[in-house]
Formats: sequence, structure tokens, C-alpha cells
Amino acid sequence: MHIASDIVVSLYNPAGATPGMLSSGVEVRHGDYNDPASLDAAFAGTDRLLLVSSPSIAHTQRVAHHMAAIDAAKRAAVKRVYYTSLAFASDSRAAVMQAHLDTERYLKGSGIAYTILREGIYSESYPLYFGFWSATEGEDEVLVPHSDGGIAWVCREDLGEGTAKIMVGGGYENETCLLSGSRTVTLGQIAEKVSQLLGRNIKLAVGSEDDYVQRNLGKNGPRGEEEFLRKWATTYKAMERGELEVVDPLLEESVGRSLKPFEHTLKETLSIHGSVMEQYAK
Repeated sequence: MHIASDIVVSLYNPAGATPGMLSSGVEVRHGDYNDPASLDAAFAGTDRLLLVSSPSIAHTQRVAHHMAAIDAAKRAAVKRVYYTSLAFASDSRAAVMQAHLDTERYLKGSGIAYTILREGIYSESYPLYFGFWSATEGEDEVLVPHSDGGIAWVCREDLGEGTAKIMVGGGYENETCLLSGSRTVTLGQIAEKVSQLLGRNIKLAVGSEDDYVQRNLGKNGPRGEEEFLRKWATTYKAMERGELEVVDPLLEESVGRSLKPFEHTLKETLSIHGSVMEQYAK
């Protein structure tokens, strides 16, 4: 049986630890991807490491961060690394998946036992895939390039619980696991659901990549930059191949209950689109 005092949480800013974390009994240590010595101290004495992927989607920086953590885990004699990858295919065309694939290859070649957890697309991040649509910006047509596509959405809470239970339960050594939602929802179906919830006629249009870029140029943050938009458009090419439609029962089996329906998360997040873009499009 594992208790909170068995758990170490590594944060680049320990002062940002939540009150709930501090009162739970876990040990909070300082660990910074850009400071290898801090990672050595953060990982010291640990048996299993959950390596949560770097929040930046900049390829070179993200891979460098992950490599630094894996190298530190090896120096600290960590017995198993669990890495949160993404649910695209192993030969994915999506730019956002390439840093994960590079990390997976590096981890497999590190000599450390590993479990790669390819996490399904967060339900909470749906505006990033749904044409950067926001209820507050007044747009009734959502434009995406290449494909509508289906996604086996899954909420972060279910992923967190399932990951914890997989780590405690053992197994899956040197395996790649898919933690997907239990069913798929297309972007067109999201348009229908949003229309019903808001009493507005939200339409989905699948257009050209150039149209998609022009629609979004100049918007706040990375979503207004052409380089980001061109790279993000490859996500829809992956969706066209069905890369995100794969449903695997592992997550539902791990948590031992039905997963939270996408519609529930949709209702909860309709009012916080701005924070979604800030969190997932860095």
C-alpha cells in the first residue's frame, strides 16, 4: 500500500504548490528542466518517475527538456520511467507529435525500464482542435483544414487517476499504452452540441489550409502566427488518417468505472476558452 509520504513531487517553482498538495503529506522538491543538478536532487531516491511532458510545444526545447530528465533519472538509478506521450500514431504526420516520438525513441534507448503512456486528447483542450473557436468572440462558423475527424476525447482527471493506478499496479514494462476515451466525437458533432447548449447555430466548415491560416492570422498568441498555424494544420492531416479515433479500453479498466463523457466537460468549459488557449498553445 502506498501513502502520500511515499510520493515526491518535483516542481520548477515549489512556491507554486497548491495548499492541497502541501497538506497531503507529499514531499515537494525543486526540479527545473534547464538545471540538470536540480533534477538530480529532485529524483534522488525515487523508484518510479512520472515524466510529464514539457508544456512548450516548441520541438527542440521540448525534446531537450525530456532528454535532460531522462538523463537525470538514469543518474539517479530510477527503476522505471513513465512518460506522458500523445495519442497520435507512431508514424504520425502531426507536428505536435514529433517531439513525443523523439522522446519515446530516446527513452527506449536509455537503458531504463519504461512505460510510455500515449494520452488521449484532453477534452478540456477542445477549442484548440475546434478551430480556436470561442463563445465570447461571436463566431458562428468554425473553420478547420483537411478533415473533420473523430477524436476519442478524455478528461484530465480520468487520465490522472488512470495513470496513478497503472503506476501502482505495475505491469506494462517496456510497453507503449494508449489511454483514450471510450468513444469518439467528431468536430461536426461538437458544433451540434455547442449549438444546442448555447441556442446558436454553430457550423463547422472544412476548408483549405490557406483559408484556415487567413482566418486566424493576427489572433492573440501563437494561434495568430502563420508558422504555428501551418504546423498545427498537420494535426488535421493526422485526423484525416484516423489517428485520434482509436479507442482502447485500458484507461476505463484501470479506473474501474465509466469515463467522464465529453459532453460534461464541454458544458463545464464553455466559459473559459481564453485560458484554454493560454494553457495549450505555448
